[in-house]
Amino acid sequence: MPNNTPADAPPSLATLMGGLIEDTQQLIRQEVALARRELQDEWTKTKEGGTLLGGALALFALVGVLFGFTLVEVLHQFVLPNHLWACFAIVTALFGGAGAILYFAARAKLDQVHLVPPQSAASIRQDVEAVASAVGATPQSSNLVGQR
Repeated sequence: MPNNTPADAPPSLATLMGGLIEDTQQLIRQEVALARRELQDEWTKTKEGGTLLGGALALFALVGVLFGFTLVEVLHQFVLPNHLWACFAIVTALFGGAGAILYFAARAKLDQVHLVPPQSAASIRQDVEAVASAVGATPQSSNLVGQR
């Protein structure tokens, strides 16, 4: 007489579905946590870039005007006494170069910000492909996830 115990029986459909739902819930929680962390990182980069840009603007506004006039007067007194316009042009070019350097530094920092978190997008794409292959279907819109 064969000894059929419940431990040898395959799991029921309800048990399999419960496990699938549990795994899906855990996966979604992990994806949301990853996306939240990535968004926090992107927000930090945005704040740093904005702070750099604000610093550049403050530098031009406060120090730039007074120092510019000082340089113009020094150039006018010692280098080009009869050409005040040339002294203003030289100082303007120097300040424009410094402003351009600060602007491009801020822009480089802000270019690192991703509106779609790359790790979350890649992870979601992999999850869609895994679920689609487990179900036996081809993922139709999985290549749209994470594209700009």
